[in-house]
Amino acid sequence: MLGLQFIAAHDTPFEPETAADDVYFVLAGTIVEQRVGRKIEPYFKVTIANPGVGGWMPTALRYAILWEQRAEDEEPIVLARGRLVPLPTGMAGKTIELAFRCLPPSSDDILTAAADALRIGEDFDYDPDAPIADRVDAEYYDPLCFGAGAKDDPESVLVARPEVWRWDRATLALGRTHLVDSDIVHDVGYQGIGEPPSLSVTHPPKPISKLRIVASWTQVAKGKQSVSEPDSVSTYTWDDFLSSFPQPGTAIGAATGWTLAEAEVESVLDDTPTWINISGSKFGSASGGQVRLQPKTINFRLRAAYDYSQQREEILDIVMPSGLQELPDEDDQSELIETVTLGPLNIDSSTSEWLYEDPDTLEVMHYVVGDEVLAAGRAWICATEHDATETFMVRDYDGGPTLWVQREKRAPMRDSRNSRFLDINRGIRTVRHGVLRLYRAVLERSQCAETTFEVPWLIGRGITTEHSCRIAHRRLPGGELTGKVVGIELLIEEGGRRAARITLASIPGTGSVVPTPGPDQQQTGDIVYSTSYRGVREPVDAFSLQAQSPRIYEFENAWSSQHAAAVASSDPVGTIGTMPTRLRIAFTPLREEDLLTRRMSVSCLAPALPKQLNLRPMGGP
Repeated sequence: MLGLQFIAAHDTPFEPETAADDVYFVLAGTIVEQRVGRKIEPYFKVTIANPGVGGWMPTALRYAILWEQRAEDEEPIVLARGRLVPLPTGMAGKTIELAFRCLPPSSDDILTAAADALRIGEDFDYDPDAPIADRVDAEYYDPLCFGAGAKDDPESVLVARPEVWRWDRATLALGRTHLVDSDIVHDVGYQGIGEPPSLSVTHPPKPISKLRIVASWTQVAKGKQSVSEPDSVSTYTWDDFLSSFPQPGTAIGAATGWTLAEAEVESVLDDTPTWINISGSKFGSASGGQVRLQPKTINFRLRAAYDYSQQREEILDIVMPSGLQELPDEDDQSELIETVTLGPLNIDSSTSEWLYEDPDTLEVMHYVVGDEVLAAGRAWICATEHDATETFMVRDYDGGPTLWVQREKRAPMRDSRNSRFLDINRGIRTVRHGVLRLYRAVLERSQCAETTFEVPWLIGRGITTEHSCRIAHRRLPGGELTGKVVGIELLIEEGGRRAARITLASIPGTGSVVPTPGPDQQQTGDIVYSTSYRGVREPVDAFSLQAQSPRIYEFENAWSSQHAAAVASSDPVGTIGTMPTRLRIAFTPLREEDLLTRRMSVSCLAPALPKQLNLRPMGGP
């Protein structure tokens, strides 16, 4: 017997002892599981006799269980359960067809929450030298490689994981299943495969697959430094020195990137007056006398500011051989799978902006302790649960509790002075994500052998897309193959015929094992790779600017020079007037160039792909 029983809720347990009560006898139907993209959403359709006046949907229940019990079954077997969608058409006919999706209520929310649990943000303390098991989740997902709308697509979180989302057709539970591997392999062998399987090999990966990562950022170094500790100079021309003393913001040189952040005269003190002899006809009767000159000591403080920026770009090409058996050559031996342009390196894009109200519901936002937001140009953590205030406030009115506590922004590049990214610790995470992203694409493309066949109902009804199958047939290359179930259709035909149509995806790999990394090699997941990185062009060492000394820091015509010249002159006052005291300051210009591009490459060893199908059984790899 094949029955359809409506249930009170999606997770109502199936009770065999009551299974025969209020059950609709199924005349025909299909149950379908199919991998589409990175998701498997089963559904089923059934045809039942139209109950007419009595109606076919007791108490408007939306969920139902499809079950059967054959002579071979000790108890009824649940084949699937699902939600009725949509209402059937032709409800006045002799029979009606009902369609069910094998999804629980709020399935979108469940899938989104499961995807969010796999999103590893910038708060993860990534250590590139940690064991693979401790870091690979952060390599599977790098927020820097996704756009702003990635969180709206739960499938995007699997772009580097060799998995797909799968809803269980019998329990409606959400899980993930590996693209290739399975815990259960059904050894179908020759059983029931009467007609030859349909086998085709299409769209294998090219011998070489590539992925490019492009990182662009502005290297920035801004700050202040002490040109000198409090300094002083003694001079006869102190009034001129004071009048020409620079103001804050004065440029040091022309377009050098240096300015005076602070320029302050702290004190002016009288020194001991000096008497100098005068001579010459110019002074008439005063000739032979002395002139009294008053030097002064000026104490001052200077601080320089630097402002350096340099546009930079790193272009990384990841190259991966296919790892398949040798296939017929094509003209194009390589293929660029994807170009990943990284998001902003200096911006905390993983933290949400503070909002007063939900943009979808227009309800006032409610924040709980631990929520993180960006507001007023800073990053904050919620310290007290509260409804959003009309404007962002760190503390509530009238001396209320502290609502928000500031924290450090979590930008991928924490220090904007960096002249490199992809080979620092945070960048290594991105590189490894790219390697795994390319591997997933190659692995999926490597499942290029698709086989469709039918097996008897009792063999096929327990097979799902979480399983693999091994089949054998004399028409197959090598006589057998193994593959992941990527599609299954359980056919229930009116009149009694039942069968299972199964589609397998197989990899014609070489059966090699995962290699052990050598001294100059690294590993992420099952992929071993080596790097070739060019050096970095650094016209300016941005990290040394805070401690960089002026290239020139010297006084011209300080008191000692003025005094020596005045003593030797017949006109000491005139001579001193031609020798004003000056302070010369010069820094090495901060040379900003056009875009600096650094090219880098990663070479992967061929992935270890299973030999699920031997396309060259008569010899050869």
